[in-house]
Amino acid sequence: MKMSMNEKKALYAFGCPNREATVKRLRMAVALSPDPATKKLFCTLAEKLCGEHADKWYRCFFYHLRLEMEAYFYHKSVLDRIEGGSMEDDYGEADEV
Repeated sequence: MKMSMNEKKALYAFGCPNREATVKRLRMAVALSPDPATKKLFCTLAEKLCGEHADKWYRCFFYHLRLEMEAYFYHKSVLDRIEGGSMEDDYGEADEV
């Protein structure tokens, strides 16, 4: 299944291995969101997860997505530190090369 980066981030934030619970949570987010673009994002994502045969592939897809997004956020933080001119870790100690 193809997803945009925003859809992946939303599923990373609101998803769990239980597809039905994830769809329910996304529909609650649609109801609570004031922004129309965000409502559309959550609604289309919930519809994708309600598709035919989604039960068969969702759990494996979710775990792979979690791994992919963890790597994405790690590399993004490294790039942000490089762009900011700081190669120090969270404890204030410099990385050794």
